[in-house]
Amino acid sequence: MTSSESILEKLREHNPFSSDYSPLPWDNTTPDLTPLSRRTSEEIEHLIRQKRREPSTPLSGLILGEAGSGKTHMLMRILHKLRENENPAIFVMAEMFREPERITQDMLSYIFISLKHIHKNGLTQFDVIVQEVMNAYDERRRNDGFDDISRIDKRVYLSRDMPRLDRDFLKCILMYAGTKDESVKFNILEWLEYGLDDEDSKRLGLPLKDMDSMNDSKRESLAKKMLVSLGLILGYAKIPMIICFDQLEIMKERSLVDAWGNLISLMMNYMQAALPLCFIKPDTWQNYFIPVLDTSTIERIKSNTMTMESCSEQYARQLIHDRINKSFGKDSEEIYQWLITRMNSTIKPDMSPRRIIAAANKIIMSDESSDPVKIIYQTVSAAYDEEFKQVQSEYRSWPPKSENLTLSLSLWLESHEGFEFSKGTGKYIKLMGDYNGRKYAFVILTAKAHSTVSAGLRHGMEFMKEYPDGICYYITEDRTHKRTWKQANENLAKFKYAGGHVIMLDKESRVNWYALTALINRTDNGDVNLYLPSESRTASRDDLKNFIRDIKLIPDIFNDRAKSINSGNESIITIEPDILSVNLRSIMNSSPMRMITVEKAIEALSRRNIKVTRSELVSFLKNNAGTFRAFKSNNNDVLITFTKKD
Repeated sequence: MTSSESILEKLREHNPFSSDYSPLPWDNTTPDLTPLSRRTSEEIEHLIRQKRREPSTPLSGLILGEAGSGKTHMLMRILHKLRENENPAIFVMAEMFREPERITQDMLSYIFISLKHIHKNGLTQFDVIVQEVMNAYDERRRNDGFDDISRIDKRVYLSRDMPRLDRDFLKCILMYAGTKDESVKFNILEWLEYGLDDEDSKRLGLPLKDMDSMNDSKRESLAKKMLVSLGLILGYAKIPMIICFDQLEIMKERSLVDAWGNLISLMMNYMQAALPLCFIKPDTWQNYFIPVLDTSTIERIKSNTMTMESCSEQYARQLIHDRINKSFGKDSEEIYQWLITRMNSTIKPDMSPRRIIAAANKIIMSDESSDPVKIIYQTVSAAYDEEFKQVQSEYRSWPPKSENLTLSLSLWLESHEGFEFSKGTGKYIKLMGDYNGRKYAFVILTAKAHSTVSAGLRHGMEFMKEYPDGICYYITEDRTHKRTWKQANENLAKFKYAGGHVIMLDKESRVNWYALTALINRTDNGDVNLYLPSESRTASRDDLKNFIRDIKLIPDIFNDRAKSINSGNESIITIEPDILSVNLRSIMNSSPMRMITVEKAIEALSRRNIKVTRSELVSFLKNNAGTFRAFKSNNNDVLITFTKKD
C-alpha cells in the first residue's frame, strides 16, 4: 500500500469531514474557527452589556447568514463567555415553531429546557436566576436600612418590589430558594413550564394547572403570564436573557410568521431583560417575514442587523487543519498536506464553512458508491444517527411532547405504501388512518393530568365501538403516565380489554421517536445536504422515507399479529430476518470501511428500535454467510463485514 493509499484509508476510517452539521452549542466540542464572524460576536456582546445596564430597554438583533456559515460555533463562543463572566446572563435556544396557536407555550417550553442546563460550578441556569434574585433582594433591604433581613417576610417585600409579578410564580421562586430537595425543585420547574397533576400540585401548595384540558387561547394566556413574570424577576436581578431563534426557515406560512412577530413584540415590550436574537437566511427574511410582519416590528427587529461572514482562503485552510489535527494528532501534518494539495483548486474566497467541509468529504469519498439511491439512504442514515446520539446525550432538551411524537409517527406512516392517514378529529385522537380496508386511530398523549388521559382512552374505546374491526393505539411515555392514577388506569385496562394497543415509551425507546423528530426538523430547515453525482441539493421529506420505513417505531402494526406493546423492558420484539438484513446493511454502509463490531452493530440496531441479543446476531450472521462475514480482530473484537462487495 502506497503512502497516499494509507492516508486515504486513515481518512475514510476516521473522517473528520463526514458531517457538516454542528451539534447544539451547549457541549459542542468540534474545533472552532475563532476569527470567523468576530465582528458579529462583538456586536452581540455589546447588546448583552447594554441589556444588563438597562433591562427594560427593548433590544433585539437580526443576524443574516446562509446555512453552514458558522452560527453554532459563534453561539458556542458567546455561551462560553457568558459562563466565564462574573455578571451572569442566561442563554436560551429556541428552534422550530410549527403551530401558531401555541407559539407562546412552545417559547415557554424552550426557555425552561434551556434553564435546566448547567451554567457553571454545577449550578443550572435557573439556580443562578434564583440565587441572583435573592442577592438583589438582600441588597435592596440593606439599602432600606434593615439590620436583620432574616426576620422580614420575603414574599411581602418582593411583592412590593414587583407588584405585577404573578403570586404563584413568586411562591415557586421562594420555595425553590428554600429547598435542597432536587425532586421538589424538579416539580417546581415542571409546574412553571407546563403544570403538574393534582397530587403533585397539592403537595407543593400550588393550584392545579391542567394545560391539557384548556383551549388554545387559555393556554396561550397562561404562558404569556409566565413569560412576563420571568421577565420581571430577570429585570429585578439585572440578568440578561439571550434568546437565540434558529431554524426559522421552516416558518413560511403567514399565520406562523404573524404569530412569531407577536411573540417578539411581547418579549420586547413586556419581558424585561429578554434579548431576542434572530438567525435567518437573507432570502427567507426578505421573502417570507418582511411581507407579513408589521412595520414597527420589522424596524425594531432589524435595528441591530449583523451578517455572518464567509471564509477567506486562510480561514478555510485553518478549518481543514484544525479538524484533521483533532482527529489524528501527531500524524496530522502529513494528512493535512495530502488533503490540502487536492483541495487547492476547490477552495474559493467567500465559501461557507459547510461548503468547505463538504468539499473535503467529497475528495475523501470520491470513489465510493455513485448510486444516488444508496447515497441518499446513507446520508439520511448518518444524519439520523447524529440526531439519535444528540437526543440521547441532551435528554433534557426533549421533554414529553405529544406534538413531536405525532410528527414522527405521521411521516413514518406516510413512508409505508398503501397507508392513508389524516389528522384526527379532536385533541385526543391525533391521527386517523386506513390500511387494507381497516381503520386505524392513534391516541397520542403526554398529559400530566389523569382526567385528560381518561378522556383520551374513552375516545379510543368509542372508536373501537364504531369500527369493530378497527385498530386503536394509545401512545404515551412512562415519564407522564402514572401507575397511581386510579381512574385512568382503570380506563387503560378497559381499553386493552376492548382490543386497544398500548405503546408506553421508556427512556430507551422514545429516543428513536424524538431523534426522528429532530431529523425531520433538520430536513425541513435545509440542514441535510445531499452530494449526488449529478447535483448537490438539500434533502426533502421524500428523501427520508426509504430510511424511515426501516425504523421500527411500531412493530407489527400492518399485520394481524399486532398486539399490546410496552416499548420498554416488558416485551420482546421478534425481528424478521429480512428486516434485520436491510438495517444491518444500512448501518455497515455508513460505517468506516463498511465494517463494524458486533457490539456496535447491536447498539446501532437498538437505535432503530430493533432489539437483538449477541447470540441472536451471531446466529443470524452464520445463517447469512453468503452476505455477511464475522471474524475476530487482533484485539479479539468480533467484526462484521460483507462477504463480497455489496
